[in-house]
Amino acid sequence: MNAGKLLSPLFCVMVFLNNYSLAQLQATIGAKKDNTLYEDTAGLFSNGAGEYFFVGKTNAEKLRRGLIAFDVAGNIPASAIIDSVKLKLSMSQTIADTQRIELHRVLADWGEGTSNASGNEGAGAAATPDEATWIHRFFNTRLWTKAGGDFVTTASASRTVGSFGFYVWGSAPQMVADVQMWLNNPASNFGWLLLGNENKFPTAKRFDSREHSTPVNRPVLTVFYHTTTRVADRKNNSPTTFSLAQNYPNPFNPSTTIRFELPNTAHVTLQILDLAGRELEIFVNGKFSAGEHQAQWNAEKYAGGIYLYRLRFNYQSITKKLILVR
Repeated sequence: MNAGKLLSPLFCVMVFLNNYSLAQLQATIGAKKDNTLYEDTAGLFSNGAGEYFFVGKTNAEKLRRGLIAFDVAGNIPASAIIDSVKLKLSMSQTIADTQRIELHRVLADWGEGTSNASGNEGAGAAATPDEATWIHRFFNTRLWTKAGGDFVTTASASRTVGSFGFYVWGSAPQMVADVQMWLNNPASNFGWLLLGNENKFPTAKRFDSREHSTPVNRPVLTVFYHTTTRVADRKNNSPTTFSLAQNYPNPFNPSTTIRFELPNTAHVTLQILDLAGRELEIFVNGKFSAGEHQAQWNAEKYAGGIYLYRLRFNYQSITKKLILVR
């Protein structure tokens, strides 16, 4: 992610309710793309325009992984704080009993394409240009780093899926963190990969895609978020103090939001330090106007533990602790 990206103003902290007017809102977002990764060493199959996508292991011991993404930044105000997230899917075919399906945040962009498999679509169709396959992010020019897709190994959410019907994932803390990251940095939004039970067979499940002929069966992401109006801003007043809020969420994994307030325009840095005070990185470094701002730190490359974050403003600094859990 672009850790230095900042959004302003941010008006949303519960402990400041006497200074802020809070409004919670809801966004219902349909998928902008979805697809299936069909296990195949040559990467020849896909199903970008099909009515279904698949997850799990087939009777023939072939893996299926679903991909899905939503346009978060196009449907939610940039300054919003995400409260809860739910993903609703329709499962319409199964060859297995109850299985656990996980959501994993995808780490690289991928394509949907125009392939459209026949019948029940379980075998896929010949891949068309610029769509995802088992080895390609975009057929047949750009590859995944690892066959089967590039994704965070820790699940953002999971749930068991049994017989036909609708299933909801969320609202798990990491799902909320994922959506907040995609809102703060739209360029990092590559969606989720759905991962089934790949340790035995058959475990495959079929889900209805965004192209399904029945609109109610299509994937839906429901996001509850809040925005606020600051009383002082309505009076044309600027903050009078230099302050650094506690990061949220805390503990967190792998990303957290840090808010700060400036009384006047100045150059600001935000550092991450270990407990010995050694600098690990500077993820904000620039000039900012008076007011409230936020930054998001992604700690994916760090081990779990306690870290320090330090805000420097002119010749002043404030340091606080944050907790990364694994």
